[in-house]
Amino acid sequence: MPMETAADSREYRVVFFCPASNARLERLEVPVRRLLSRIQAPPAELAPLSEAGALTEAGWQVYLVRSLTERSAAQAMAAYVSEATCALAAEVDAEVLGLYVDVSGDSARICRCGPEDGPETFAGRRQAALTRTSEWLEVAPASLSALFQLDPPDAEYEPDADDRFVEEKLREARTLMERYRTAAK
Repeated sequence: MPMETAADSREYRVVFFCPASNARLERLEVPVRRLLSRIQAPPAELAPLSEAGALTEAGWQVYLVRSLTERSAAQAMAAYVSEATCALAAEVDAEVLGLYVDVSGDSARICRCGPEDGPETFAGRRQAALTRTSEWLEVAPASLSALFQLDPPDAEYEPDADDRFVEEKLREARTLMERYRTAAK
């Protein structure tokens, strides 16, 4: 049976965004394979996505965790997106963003991590996570929707009470982290 491609409609996807200047597939595969082995996930490969268009123009190289069997390695990695993102950031000595998307469900999880910074994460509805991802990557939200062949984010989207609560807690955490970093210097 032929293996599905990145454009196929797998229900779960894990994608990493690395600065194009630092992204070398052979360096990125090592920490991903190590994690997949440790969590006993199905075998997978890290595949560069050439369909990234606007993301590539913005200086990002995009890699998809592509399962080598019918079982989803991306689903197995869902709880480990932050760990994998930070391992990749340390490997390439640059900021990396990891994104897990449950395409059929309405959820996603993202993590942004620098080589010397702790992870900054967000989890929630797919649309809110894709919007946050586009902000962090400084690209148009439509470029991410096209990458996943999803409907573009609704311009009229309004966060609900849960989204606002999470946003407030993230702001508080960033403020506390900045105070801690300033005091530690």
